[in-house]
Amino acid sequence: MNLYQFKDVSFMTKGKVLTVENEEKERIGTIEQANISGCEKGHVFSFTVDGGSPILLGIKKRSIKNFFVATYVIQTEEKTYTLKDKAGNSLLSFCVEGNIESQNIRIEENWSQNLEIKVDQTHIATIKANDFTFKTTILMENNISESSTLFAITVLMYFMYKIYKNESEFIENILFD
Repeated sequence: MNLYQFKDVSFMTKGKVLTVENEEKERIGTIEQANISGCEKGHVFSFTVDGGSPILLGIKKRSIKNFFVATYVIQTEEKTYTLKDKAGNSLLSFCVEGNIESQNIRIEENWSQNLEIKVDQTHIATIKANDFTFKTTILMENNISESSTLFAITVLMYFMYKIYKNESEFIENILFD
């Protein structure tokens, strides 16, 4: 497995750039806040592999009827994909599913509060956040290219997870306090 890291921030602001590095501390690419038409402001991020085009991931604007089930928009130069919260799971834990490039993808929170990424039911990556050091670590299978859409989605899905955690904590406080 390949190891990647980036320094996390409590709150991502416009203009802030996070650098993704490999095990040798070599820069692989950058993460920034972005915009996609039809997506929630402040909930869109881009990953640009060095020398490549940005891939964007954001949360589609929600209404009252779909407030608890988010739809995620992935935008590349060529295509746009969507992933959705797994209905029923979203109130208990983070779980996103969909189809990208003819492959079923599932991103879910495990008992250790890490994210596991599976493609066609095969585990390909784990994302681990360290709240003490503010370093986020991604362990990725060797056969996943750093310039692939799948790599970018793995990197960016961590930010969707952070948004989910903040929103679920807010809802939990309203319901149980």
